[in-house]
Amino acid sequence: MMLVTISEALLDSLAADPSGAGLLYGRLRDSGDVAQIYGRDATAGDLLGHWRRPAAEAPPPGPGLLALVLAPAPGGPPTAQAYSVGPDGLTSVPCSVVRPHLDYGRRLHGLFETSQLAGKCVAVIGLGSGGSLVATMLARCGLGRMRLVDFDRLEVHNLARHACGLSDIGRYKTRAMRDLLLEISPLVDVETYEVDVLADPAALAQIVDGCDLVVAATDRDESKLAINRACWPRAVPVVYGAAYNRAFGGDVFSARPPDGACYECFVTAVTDLYGPPPAASDTFGPAYHDPSLLPDLIAEPGLGIDVGMIALILARAGLMALLRGVSTSLPDFPTNWVLFGNRAEWIFERPLESLFVDIPKRQDCPVCNYEGYVLSRLGLSPEEAQAAAQKMLDALPNADETSAG
Repeated sequence: MMLVTISEALLDSLAADPSGAGLLYGRLRDSGDVAQIYGRDATAGDLLGHWRRPAAEAPPPGPGLLALVLAPAPGGPPTAQAYSVGPDGLTSVPCSVVRPHLDYGRRLHGLFETSQLAGKCVAVIGLGSGGSLVATMLARCGLGRMRLVDFDRLEVHNLARHACGLSDIGRYKTRAMRDLLLEISPLVDVETYEVDVLADPAALAQIVDGCDLVVAATDRDESKLAINRACWPRAVPVVYGAAYNRAFGGDVFSARPPDGACYECFVTAVTDLYGPPPAASDTFGPAYHDPSLLPDLIAEPGLGIDVGMIALILARAGLMALLRGVSTSLPDFPTNWVLFGNRAEWIFERPLESLFVDIPKRQDCPVCNYEGYVLSRLGLSPEEAQAAAQKMLDALPNADETSAG
């Protein structure tokens, strides 16, 4: 039994072709059980057979190839009948027309329309076990554009927790993920950036500029702070994910400019709320006051399933940020910080426990409340501080006069 698949767009282009006949290229899968027709030239794959309209003549396909006959449908799209060629002649086989842009989001109906994400752009910075899973989940939701950022290559030890596979060993994670996303979704366009955002702030600014959301899934707090400094002035929402030691739990923080707290506020507030973890424990919670102890989404050893639980919450927080202000039946998280425990450790009393905490904006934050920051340091508004600085500069001796003296 063979099933022939062809996209509606390709079928329409064949119907409009004035020649009325031509070649078909694509792939045979599962020992010939499925013939996937991708195009009309060799760039689309292997030669599968010929197509023609009923009135046109085409060379008969060789044994084992296909014949596709198109017939016009009054008032609707063309229909196609597929045949396989065998020793006894042509045998009719089922032909399925794929309508990806129409059918892809069918399972999401009633939650939100995938068309609502078609014009959205998301940058995923950090493509380890957490970031790679977030990227695939957002692509499956119908996202239109994605910017993938990571300077690492995929190694064998990554595979136990990564979305990519053996055939991608040695490749940049960005390019391996790009190919995976294009296999997952017919709706997404992907850009790749093999850069270290800490070492290249200009590239980081270029990447986040124009984004509707940034997913910060890096393994260093310094890079998350750099992302915060780049995104907040541009009013780009960011979701930050972290998994704790051996992935016993983790957290997701959402920054939503111009309101609420930014990541700088978050780093300051977390230790005040919970303090350092118990010294006797061989695991640790979010000791954000000490960057050397900072838990991260990809670096600490942990079961891929446990890291994946945190990554899925991060993907959900990102989706809700994209859908904010759009009609949806999905409930948003009640706070900007979500903690999730895979096991009963630290502050988690039971496995699979969720905690919701609202992080307030700092009144003296240098990133999201600069006026308050200047006032707290100098006792002046930014305008007053600038005027005072200018007055001091004006009072300095002229450079030419100083050199002449």
